[in-house]
Amino acid sequence: MPFSLKLPWPLFGMVRPRLRESAPDDLMLVGERVSLRPLRIEDAAALFLCASDPEVTRFLPWQPAVDTESVRNFLFDQIARRRRGESLGLAVLLHDTLVGSVDLMGLHGAKKTGIAEIGYLLNKDHWGQGLMSEAAAIARDHGFTAFALKTLIGFADESNIGSRRVLEKLGMRRAGEELRTVKNEERRYIRYEMSRADWEACA
Repeated sequence: MPFSLKLPWPLFGMVRPRLRESAPDDLMLVGERVSLRPLRIEDAAALFLCASDPEVTRFLPWQPAVDTESVRNFLFDQIARRRRGESLGLAVLLHDTLVGSVDLMGLHGAKKTGIAEIGYLLNKDHWGQGLMSEAAAIARDHGFTAFALKTLIGFADESNIGSRRVLEKLGMRRAGEELRTVKNEERRYIRYEMSRADWEACA
């Protein structure tokens, strides 16, 4: 998930949904196995278990978190960004336990461009169970419904097969690539896109 620890279903009809300024604190999105709600400060310890794992952060542009305090600082920033309508950081809950997060980014710019980006992070103990695919699909649908998105984009390291599969399961299509310097190494990132028309067609 491309968030930064720099500190150490669908609605159809003739009328499109009104663009929401920000997501409320009590937002709850419920799926078959997982549910999503806005990230909270008290999520620091559980999120630290994900963000501190070298395997989880292998393809991400930041080093593993070294302490819970750095995650708390990240969460303060995420909450502020959500309340300003810039992004929507969501906790992924399994049986009321946080196992990861999913983020809709660039919402402020989406007011003009209609484009937002999705990213995600999942505890290694829950890899290979389809949980992130479900969580990301819930976030995707919310993005198109609540924020009137025209296009959803996502990026994954070329070698990050798991992340690329999540994006492909969402119905996103490969739309290009770019080179990025990640952890002092040049890496190839694949760009995926999904238009509103494609989303409506497969919903």
